Amino acid sequence: MKVTCAKPDAAVRELDVAIGLLFTDGDPLAVRTLAGAAYGIFADLAENHTPGSSWRAKVIKGSGLSEKDALRILNAAQNYLKHADRDAESALSFDEEENDDLIFIASIECGLIDHEMSFSMQAYQIWYLAMYPEQIGHNTAPVQMAMKAFPKLAEKERAEQLSLGHKFLEQVLGGYSGERDQSFRGS
Repeated sequence: MKVTCAKPDAAVRELDVAIGLLFTDGDPLAVRTLAGAAYGIFADLAENHTPGSSWRAKVIKGSGLSEKDALRILNAAQNYLKHADRDAESALSFDEEENDDLIFIASIECGLIDHEMSFSMQAYQIWYLAMYPEQIGHNTAPVQMAMKAFPKLAEKERAEQLSLGHKFLEQVLGGYSGERDQSFRGS
């Protein structure tokens, strides 16, 4: 079977699989690879749409580093996982919870290009806001709503946090009669 899709659709599909793997406590390297690929596509598309608009561009600008050095740091784990020609004997070390941030940022980048966000991405954003309310602000309306969906999520053990995210995702997807490919604009 031949697979054909546009770049934003490919990124959505990669990110949806990364979210599913994360919530089922799948391999963090696979999560990072898929989320990193989706993030890269969305950031590139955001930059093509409006130069300087991507989260990546804003981080680079505010980092005080050269663009090359900032990109090297931002993409270190993803590059490690896809290249073996430079450092074949090296080892990778990263906190697997960095994947949480990367998936959230990728979903934000999707919104920047005004592409339809999947139900998985929207469910993930709710989970993320409840998990990390300090990132946006405890008193913001989106965080308050997320915290109602996931009371005291940040206080739970990691396995329970992920399990609750998975149950929520399944409810969201099940609520649309298995129409996994349905999505809507906005976040």
